[in-house]
Amino acid sequence: MRPLCPPTLLALVLSTAGHADTTGTFVQERLSLPRMELIDQNAQPRDLTEGAIVVINFNYTLCGSICPMGNDVMAQVDDMIERVGETPVKLLSITIDPTRDTPLLLNEAAATFEASAKWSWLTGDPHDIASLLQAVDADVVNIELHDPIFLVGDAERGIFYRSLSLPTADQIVERINAFGT
Repeated sequence: MRPLCPPTLLALVLSTAGHADTTGTFVQERLSLPRMELIDQNAQPRDLTEGAIVVINFNYTLCGSICPMGNDVMAQVDDMIERVGETPVKLLSITIDPTRDTPLLLNEAAATFEASAKWSWLTGDPHDIASLLQAVDADVVNIELHDPIFLVGDAERGIFYRSLSLPTADQIVERINAFGT
């Protein structure tokens, strides 16, 4: 069974994470992800824009606040969906701490959350990660108190839904399924 975030941690995070809440509101926007290869938990290169519907969250392995909750949501989505029509769905957890999050640490985190083959945990050159964070307008100046950031989209077309708070797995799946209609 996958680990779940303890209720006391949930209460602590919601009281300290700034804009975090559990309403799961999404807005649609156009984003252009930079062309780059990041390194996954198995030390293999991964292209962010390869043909798939993607669910992206940003986290780091040593996080003691919102990241475990976001990873729980991703784990639930991992169990719930494989593809939209003929299009595969890929889950991408991208570190906001690339200087410390090595493939080994990411592999341990992926194992903790029982990540399937469709869920990649990614790191890379700090400049590439900074460029990506800037491209998606992710504010992580204070790494310990960052807001939950979830994107659901079609990277090739640049159409994304951005969560304005911590979404539920059902809310993410609803956004994923919107790409099939």
